[in-house]
Amino acid sequence: MISNWTNLLSRRDLLRELIATELKASTAQTKLGWLWWLLDPLLMMVIYWVIVVELFGRGQESYAPYWIFIFFGLLTWKHLTSACTKASVVLNSRKGLIQSVAFPTMVLPLSISVSTFAFFLFGFAVIVPMSLIAPMEKHTGELLPVIQVPFLMAFQLLIVAGVALPISCLGVVYRDFTGLVPHIMRLGFYLSPGLFGSDLVRDGLVSRFGNGAGTALFHAYMLNPFAILIDGYRDAMFYGRFIAPGYWVQLVVEAALLVYLGYWVYQRYDRRVIKFL
Repeated sequence: MISNWTNLLSRRDLLRELIATELKASTAQTKLGWLWWLLDPLLMMVIYWVIVVELFGRGQESYAPYWIFIFFGLLTWKHLTSACTKASVVLNSRKGLIQSVAFPTMVLPLSISVSTFAFFLFGFAVIVPMSLIAPMEKHTGELLPVIQVPFLMAFQLLIVAGVALPISCLGVVYRDFTGLVPHIMRLGFYLSPGLFGSDLVRDGLVSRFGNGAGTALFHAYMLNPFAILIDGYRDAMFYGRFIAPGYWVQLVVEAALLVYLGYWVYQRYDRRVIKFL
């Protein structure tokens, strides 16, 4: 069955079942279940806090409390990393199902994107009590900016789905690609404002290349949608301020473009994938 929107909508029941199955399988494989999805970024948060704050003495002035500041970046990036890593092997792991039953295989990477998003929501819910326990020194005191969070989450899900679709095909056509995905994700995290704020990137570029070239390079850096998402969550909850309107426009354009390109690439490789399985 060809993977297009019509067939996908007709088999939305299958999509729901696959999401539920993925959630159950992910929690059943470990004793900690859902808690492991939270424990992983928490452990990384402690490691980076020790390195950045305790060893290098950075982060306490601009990003205090740094452990909450960094958690927004770790948790958000983990959704992308988990979705892409699982998507790169999902078609190979479901080889028997694909060869025996006719269905739009696009539901497989989409179910991965949604199920990992459910884990992200679980982890994100922990940030609220964390913020109450350790009040954020740089917060404006305004609560209204929190209304931006659901919209950021919606764009995040669309962007992750748009990226996961072509990755699932590449994982079948180029088997070695699955081994590269974790390294690409790790590099992407260090290049994104996960450990620091984008203000640090802007100031560094301007001081090194001058105001004109530095500002242009910073705008190029912010083309990364996850730079906007990570900054956006921090603006809404860590600082209590609204995101610049231009970044909202950019998120709309990039989310639509990534979903379209992901859909186009998947349709292009859809029939070829079956031959490679």
